[in-house]
Amino acid sequence: MKNFTFKSIFTVLALLLAVTSYSQGRTCGMMEYMEEMLKDPVLAKEYEANQRLFKAEVANRLNADFNARGGATIVIPVAVHFMTGNTADRACLEALAQNQIDILNADYTATNADLSIWNNQSGQYFPGLNPGSANISFCLATSNHPAAVPQLIEGQPAVTIGYNFSNGSGFPEMDANFQGYMNFIVKGIGGLGYSPLGGSVTQGMGVVLNTFAFGSGPGCPASGIVPNSTYGLGRTVTHELGHFYGLNHTFNADGGGSCGAGGDGIADTPEVANSTYGCPSNPTPFACNAPERRLTMNYMDYVDDACMYMFTPSQMNNVDSYVSAVLASQFKPGVCGPGNPGFTLTANDSPIYSCPNTDTEASFNLSYTTIANFNETTTFSASGLPANATVDFTPSTLNNDGDFVMTVGNLGATAVGVYTIEVTGTSNTVTESVDVELFNNCAVVTCDDYVATDLPVVISPVGGPTDYTSTITITEDLPIDDINVTFAIDHTWIRDITATITSPNGTVVELTSVNGVDGAGEYQNTVFDQEAGAGTDIAGATPPGNIFIGPYTPEGDLSLIYGEMSAGDWVLTITDNFDLDGGNLTNFEIELCLEDALSISEFELNGFAIFPNPNKGEFTIKLNSNSGSDIKVNVFDIRGRRIFNNAYTNNGDFNETVNLNNVQAGMYLVTVNDGNNEITKRIIVE
Repeated sequence: MKNFTFKSIFTVLALLLAVTSYSQGRTCGMMEYMEEMLKDPVLAKEYEANQRLFKAEVANRLNADFNARGGATIVIPVAVHFMTGNTADRACLEALAQNQIDILNADYTATNADLSIWNNQSGQYFPGLNPGSANISFCLATSNHPAAVPQLIEGQPAVTIGYNFSNGSGFPEMDANFQGYMNFIVKGIGGLGYSPLGGSVTQGMGVVLNTFAFGSGPGCPASGIVPNSTYGLGRTVTHELGHFYGLNHTFNADGGGSCGAGGDGIADTPEVANSTYGCPSNPTPFACNAPERRLTMNYMDYVDDACMYMFTPSQMNNVDSYVSAVLASQFKPGVCGPGNPGFTLTANDSPIYSCPNTDTEASFNLSYTTIANFNETTTFSASGLPANATVDFTPSTLNNDGDFVMTVGNLGATAVGVYTIEVTGTSNTVTESVDVELFNNCAVVTCDDYVATDLPVVISPVGGPTDYTSTITITEDLPIDDINVTFAIDHTWIRDITATITSPNGTVVELTSVNGVDGAGEYQNTVFDQEAGAGTDIAGATPPGNIFIGPYTPEGDLSLIYGEMSAGDWVLTITDNFDLDGGNLTNFEIELCLEDALSISEFELNGFAIFPNPNKGEFTIKLNSNSGSDIKVNVFDIRGRRIFNNAYTNNGDFNETVNLNNVQAGMYLVTVNDGNNEITKRIIVE
């Protein structure tokens, strides 16, 4: 049996939360959120100032007829952040985000279809009480997106996939890039959701929802966002958003409560001692002050989604007070309409490697995307080219969405160097630019795997946190263009594990730390890749079966190692944070992409040839050799990434056909090595 350590306490709490969440019913983490948020003196001071504004506005409205609120409807711009998901599933996720917006607009204006239940059954039990409606509306932001979030495209919804909102931090979750938005963060958590009680969009705060409690309908199974049968009508967002706008729960306590505590402080919500779960029958039980009955169908109770369907007028008066007095001036203006007509330019491959001694040209693939039906003819140009280089665009103009190619020519007359080239599109009314890089430095990036030989390592800590290491020693000393780290661990309590990689230069990057859920699990040759893509963050990941199968984006930043030299000891450190559990480190690999000089020496022997060129991805290499060494053939794409390598027996009269297996059309570099002789030639695949 384990000692009763902090881990035991956390486990008990997690189990209690799980039982409460899934066996008993709805839960809400608002109180925990507020407790953590108010530890920050800056946030606490802002909270107090906002509460003063809110209370003053409520008092003003109560001194008048709050039903005659008038004024323009306040539009609330929303950004939705799916912390995990499939970028190929974007259309589904955007539709799900809009579905939740539609639910909110109905719930907060008392136009939801299931309000008919109230109209048909509740009049006799709540005489004179009508559903309340707020003077607000929600929209998905579509324009003026944060420049620091390139996945958001002007004119398209503010829906991020895999964006690391708040850098993955916990309470309070805020992101400076999304100040002025109503942020919804959808991710796997212990309960249903949480929100501050009286939030601030100036700080970029968010409401957090579980993946099964966002939106309605079938959801997006390919991204793991699927509303379940109990919380699948989007009402968790309605509930948590009520907290953000100043509404408390309608009950005094979630179990063990008593009457006399005052309820939520709102006159037309009867005081109730404890929360209500499930779907209570009508008439509901008596409230604290009989013959008043419990308003269980209120969005701020804990019943299932299908049985909550109304706010009261006083609740909506408070919401209007908070939104108008505190938040209205904070919302980012003009982001819900269509984007200004225009276009964006995107570079699809940069940098590109070239060498004046071997290449005559380098080609960049770019994309042109219009916004808001923009149809002006746009002409492309470039600046920052190497001296003596030429430039050509195919096509040279576009007036609708499409791809184009920029070819930088006459490289044989240029100087070695790294060039940042600005590609500009110019129309009658709009000018946009994007930068690409030309590494015209006679270098090529080759990617190779290095595998540890000091394994397996048994993980069996005693007496507290213990470090275990595995080391890979690399002799090549070249600049690092990219690094990916792979390891395999089995462990009886996978959340005990923290892993870091230390470069020969001493840079330490955290790969993973206490992820997964309590119990046995595996890192099953998990790949940590800084460019793994959206929706792959390891932080907070809880994969099925507690088995991590990569790739994942690490907790730290592997790009800190880019540019360092490769030679020396690379150390993987596995820390087991608690004793009395164990496992095994069974694999450790590093993939290093190194920038090496591009050989340009010619064969001294006769008969070297590559044909046909251009070709369809299949070509023949011929040469005469008496070196006795194997003939090594490597093929690199235009970015310098190796796509083919093989070694052939040298019989003197070398004649081999290489098939690149249906590669895309484009330029490739073929390097042939014969002992001390090496040559690089350019081929074109059509």
